[in-house]
Amino acid sequence: MDDDPSTPERSPSPWRRIGTLAIPAIVGAGVALGVVGATVGFGGDTTIIRESSPGITATPAASAAVAEAEDDGPADALSVSEIVRRESPAVVLIEAGGANGQGGLGSGFLIDRDGHVLTNAHVVEDSDTTTVTFSDGTERTARILGVDTSTDLAVLKIPQVPEGIQPVRLGSSGALVVGQDVVAIGNPYGLERTATTGIVSALERTIEAPNGFAIQNAIQTDAAINQGNSGGPLFDRAGRVIGMNTQIASQNGGNVGLGFAVPIDTIAPIARSVIEDGTPKHAWIGITGRELTPALAGKLGLEGRRGVLVAEVADGGAAKAAGIVAARDGDAEVPRGADLIIAVNGTPVEDMADVSRAVASRTVGERISVTVLRDGEERTVQMTLRDRPAGVGVR
Repeated sequence: MDDDPSTPERSPSPWRRIGTLAIPAIVGAGVALGVVGATVGFGGDTTIIRESSPGITATPAASAAVAEAEDDGPADALSVSEIVRRESPAVVLIEAGGANGQGGLGSGFLIDRDGHVLTNAHVVEDSDTTTVTFSDGTERTARILGVDTSTDLAVLKIPQVPEGIQPVRLGSSGALVVGQDVVAIGNPYGLERTATTGIVSALERTIEAPNGFAIQNAIQTDAAINQGNSGGPLFDRAGRVIGMNTQIASQNGGNVGLGFAVPIDTIAPIARSVIEDGTPKHAWIGITGRELTPALAGKLGLEGRRGVLVAEVADGGAAKAAGIVAARDGDAEVPRGADLIIAVNGTPVEDMADVSRAVASRTVGERISVTVLRDGEERTVQMTLRDRPAGVGVR
């Protein structure tokens, strides 16, 4: 998701690219059950909300039973009640305090015993103090280790994890399928550790981050997500986190079955870099690509082929260093002379979303193999992923 997915051949569907329509799922103080943050019209009436909730006095939830931590976790589907029992103690209420008593409530989740908590960047932006509350009522003052507005991610650190609280288990979003059951746990309108269920409604959605960056491969779900759910986890039915809830599309600021989560495969490597050295790093190869549609394949004499035509190669990127060849004119209706990327690490790709997913789930410095079709011959090149330069992909 760190490379430009633009396809000059045609404009993307507004239903596929949701970004400019998002409303945060955070509720801010002084706006009773109101929408906080920039909102943009969608079809005249619909808006997208980054899900955080107004300053509502929350009643601490009763303590939940804590399951013993398992290194690998279950392979089979769990009941919703079992997922809630096992995982909700690690889902926290986050209260961000700002100047003049302003602030808001959101959600987050504990990822390790060292006290690292993940949430949305928009939940804690402009926060002077950040308080994390666990299911047993224990409060901890959190330090913001790092914020990545291009993925709407913030990494917090608390000094001590309460006794008996086990971190959530992180899964993978790479193998999700539409129709798969999911469970969301968060604090809508300050109602702590509310569980809702639904399915993966769609994949490869594009939403807009707080800084204008396009977050690719967002998960769309119909699990009820409302203001205050921002930063909370989306679980698969094995009880593993597959995404972070961040936005909804709504006509009235409430849930209408259109929620969006940032994939865990996208945020996990960035969170790791923040924890390790305090800086968010984004794996980057440095290309602009165009999907090889059947119509374009016919014009290029590549009938039956699928993949991504390399329209441009950025200076300083891994692709440039590996000798990837861009089209002679990437903006032409029929770009010629370009490498066609057909696989990353041996996995076939069909569009830039596939390439972005393969890259974004990796870490800076990691080596990957990219298979291209060049002059009618397949060849595989090795490249070392680099850190995306500041400003790339941000409007």
